[in-house]
This record gives sequence, structure tokens and C-alpha cells, in this order.
Amino acid sequence: MLKIPKMTMRQRAFGYPYEAPDGAYLLRDGYQLDLPETYDFSGRIAVLSVGSNRAPAQLYRKFGEPAEVPVTPVAVKDCDIVHVANLADYGAVPCSAFPSRGTIITLNIAWLTSQQLEIMHATEALGEAYDWIEWDMRAITALSHRLPARLFGYSAIAGAFNLNGNGPFALEKINAQDRQFTPASQKEMQDQIFAALGADAADVYQWVETVQSDAGLRRTIRNLLAEKAMQPVGPPWQKSDALGG
Repeated sequence: MLKIPKMTMRQRAFGYPYEAPDGAYLLRDGYQLDLPETYDFSGRIAVLSVGSNRAPAQLYRKFGEPAEVPVTPVAVKDCDIVHVANLADYGAVPCSAFPSRGTIITLNIAWLTSQQLEIMHATEALGEAYDWIEWDMRAITALSHRLPARLFGYSAIAGAFNLNGNGPFALEKINAQDRQFTPASQKEMQDQIFAALGADAADVYQWVETVQSDAGLRRTIRNLLAEKAMQPVGPPWQKSDALGG
């Protein structure tokens, strides 16, 4: 049993997408617990977590201490997770799935109640930052417990980070087999933005603190990133109007 810590603003920006277990776990009452093999997933909506939603600390921050969320690991083929051409209000460059022929990446499924899904939609800025999608189940393999009949998720509208013309960049913190894209850390993404726009700041850490407090600067960054973005072609998912289940 592991008590889940809260994060500072600097940790939220530079620690993204945060530490996540390799296997299944249960978030309950602010603790990370083992997920029983006999857990009843009935009535829950399966949502593939590709970035920070993989992490107990992020689920805890979004849903609060009383929440119960079962999480199970899966392998996703012909896909990688890349930094996107966008910026979160707290200063991190977020991420999204991106087609990558031959790559296999280990992610996890958060099994949400309908109320938790409403909260997740709000935190993902559905329709503004991310589209609601349904995955092709042929790309998904369960690594423990079971697969859902249908699997949903979020895909970044902005596309992949490509500020210097050499993207996409895979997330260094998420391991993958046969990776095709150059892996990069959150700080390396921030360094690229800092080099382009951060001349008045002493260093990248001071720069990100300014970004966190300045909505106009965040808009400027987002517009610059959007000009260079790369969009996925032939992804193993499609936009969905379904609510889930």
C-alpha cells in the first residue's frame, strides 16, 4: 500500500507524465493498492491512458481522495506516445498517441465510472485540446486481467510537437519496443520553446514559472507550436460520438 503524494507546480511541469506502475493497480482513498484478480469492472468505461493519466498521482489529483479507480496494463502495437504541439496551463508539453509502424508500447486502461468520465472530459478540455476517440481493438493486447469490449481515449487535436522541424518526439519516460521516433524529456521540449521565446528569463525554470502565470504567453506559445505541428496519418483509432460503455 503506497500513499500517493501531491505535486508542486514545478513537479507538475517538469515531471510530466509522472511515475506509473508497470502493472495493474487500484487507486482507492488516496492509496495505490494491488488490484485483485477478481475485481468487478461492471458499469465502468475503459479509457486508454497515454500520458499523465497513467500515473496514480494524476488520477488522485483529478478525482480526489475518496475515488476508486482500477487500472490495468495493455500493449498497443503500431503506435508510440509523442509530445504534442500544445501547452498545458501548468506549463507542461502534453502528449498523445501517434502511429508508428512496428512499435509496441505498454500503456494502461483506467476503468472509470460515468461521473469520473465527466471529470476526465473536463480536465482533458474535450473538443478544444483533445478529441474523444474509440480504439481499434486489434491494436490492443491485455497484459493482465481482461480487455474491455470497447476501448475509448483521447487524441490531441494539435498534432505532434515539431517546433524545429525534426519531430515527432517520443516520451523518454514511457518505454517502447522498436521505437521509430527520437525520445525526448519534458525539459528538452521546454528547452526548445525557451530557446525560441524565452530570452528575457534567467533560465528555463524561471521561464516555465512565467508561462504558468501568463495566459497571453501560453497563447503565443500554442500558436507558434501549431504552425509547425505534424498530424497523424492512418491511426488505429477513430473519433467517436459514443459516451462509452
